Amino acid sequence: MCGIAGLLSPSAEPSAPDLVAALDQALAHRGPDDAGVWSERGITLVHRRLAIQDLSPAGHQPMPSACGRYVVVFNGEIYNQRELRCQLERLGHRFHSSSDTEVLLELYARYGLGALQRLRGMYAFCLWDRQERRALLARDPYGIKPLYLHHGSHGELLFASELRALLATGRVPRRLDRQGLADFLSQGSLPHHRTLVEGITPLPPGHLGLWQEGRWQIQRHWQPSYAPDGVLEGPDLVAHTRTALGASVRAHLLSDVPVGLFLSGGLDSAAVLALAEQPLTTISIGFAEAGFDESGRAAALARQFGATHHNVQLRAADAAAHIPGFLGAIDQPSVDGFNTYGVSKLAAGLGLKVVLSGLGGDELFGGYPSFQRLPRAWRLHRGLQALAPLAAAALGRSHRAGAQRIADGLRRPASIESSYRSLRGIFSPSEVARLLRHWGLEPPEPQGPEASPVEDSSRFPSAADQIAWLESSLYMGQQLLIDSDGMAMAHALELRLPLVDAELLRAVAGQPAAQRLAARKRLLRQAVPEAEALVGRAPKQGFSFPFQRWFDANDFQPRAWGLPPLPPTPADLDLRPWARRWGLLVLSDWLERHLGVELT
Repeated sequence: MCGIAGLLSPSAEPSAPDLVAALDQALAHRGPDDAGVWSERGITLVHRRLAIQDLSPAGHQPMPSACGRYVVVFNGEIYNQRELRCQLERLGHRFHSSSDTEVLLELYARYGLGALQRLRGMYAFCLWDRQERRALLARDPYGIKPLYLHHGSHGELLFASELRALLATGRVPRRLDRQGLADFLSQGSLPHHRTLVEGITPLPPGHLGLWQEGRWQIQRHWQPSYAPDGVLEGPDLVAHTRTALGASVRAHLLSDVPVGLFLSGGLDSAAVLALAEQPLTTISIGFAEAGFDESGRAAALARQFGATHHNVQLRAADAAAHIPGFLGAIDQPSVDGFNTYGVSKLAAGLGLKVVLSGLGGDELFGGYPSFQRLPRAWRLHRGLQALAPLAAAALGRSHRAGAQRIADGLRRPASIESSYRSLRGIFSPSEVARLLRHWGLEPPEPQGPEASPVEDSSRFPSAADQIAWLESSLYMGQQLLIDSDGMAMAHALELRLPLVDAELLRAVAGQPAAQRLAARKRLLRQAVPEAEALVGRAPKQGFSFPFQRWFDANDFQPRAWGLPPLPPTPADLDLRPWARRWGLLVLSDWLERHLGVELT
């Protein structure tokens, strides 16, 4: 786990010390263990290292290949590196380190782009081919590791693990992307292809980019499929699922430093703990507010499985003390992330460098209410037929937040995705337009319909499969994964996700949705009964914070929490849902802090 950055320029300009220093300093928190720079004829690669595998200087980056043709900066972990290493050794290669970065280099030297199909892991990297003067940039299937790009006017490409690092170079104008702002207000996070800064875009998850002498092309190297494959039933399905889960947890335990676990007290993290074949340090957060505290159950789980457990009770005053650090750690804003910041701070304080999380279980095994609600909403929308516009008009006259979003969904063609976007949204399109105009900003021109992530019925054969991938790619992919990386790495902490794994998805996605996504994550409960026995039928909570109660307290003042004041909004805009207020507060701080933009 590291921070990477670089400049690819078609000119032969020498490495600029100010550029290198800016990138290095901006990414230092991601890699406090080592730093490195490599440059040659217009190409500069920068690396900050958090040493996890091979703690020796042999793991230093940027790393050249044995043949000297390739140089790489790599961020992430290759969990099947030992198997790949053995395969390459049988073919005659001799390794000089135990680093997974060296495995990646030699795998590419032998297989080219085909190397990506052999990787199990989370990653973002830039690999430079000195002979062809061509760069390969790639990002893992789910996009667990981030990578941001800026294309210059003369064909140069600037890239970094964090958007703020690109801004720190002074080579990217600090201009607000109005479409990005509208997207954030609509969904509470940024889409895979856009940021709040004009001219900075992410490399999308599961994609690779090829840069050569100023020319850039991008293509997919991975895509999900829920098409039926080797269908199993009953005990065979349960055993198959447990085997796949166990293999993923074992793979994610590969480390030369101790490994911890964020233990919420819920089923997903309990399952990871039960399947871990080694003692772990577990970390949880408790609350005084009834209905949010799972610390007792987390402690019982830790005792049951022999973990060394640490818990901290968080009060509103404690949370307020964390706010300034949290706001300073945000690379891209969302309506989430504070929970990961708090528990990561605790883990880092214990001296941990690697932690596991149960994130991804709800998406993989149908744990969200959306798996029940969305099919009903979709059927209702289809049943309304010609009456849908009338219903939308009636609901649109209400100022309630939920009514506005449902009205928005009814104005679109009936589909699972349109129902999803309206029910998962923050502000409706009409509310977004009103907010922008209230701040003196013209709403962006309407965009053409974007390609749906679930439009291929051969890969998403059922409504439940569509919901599973919408939750995985939009809510988890655009929000939870971005927040998890940023907030953990703010504390030089590597966060690993055994339930967000392309090999695990491949193993279970081809099984019938009726069993795989059965209510209350039945398949996961059956596959890991020892976790089920302790978690029982407790309602889903996860690492959720009682923000609604704190925000509704009579004495709540944003300034007292280290937050900016709420930006002005139309008088009749419904701000009762805490996510709306929180989103506006975080957005306002980020825009002023990084772009000098005040919402007035």
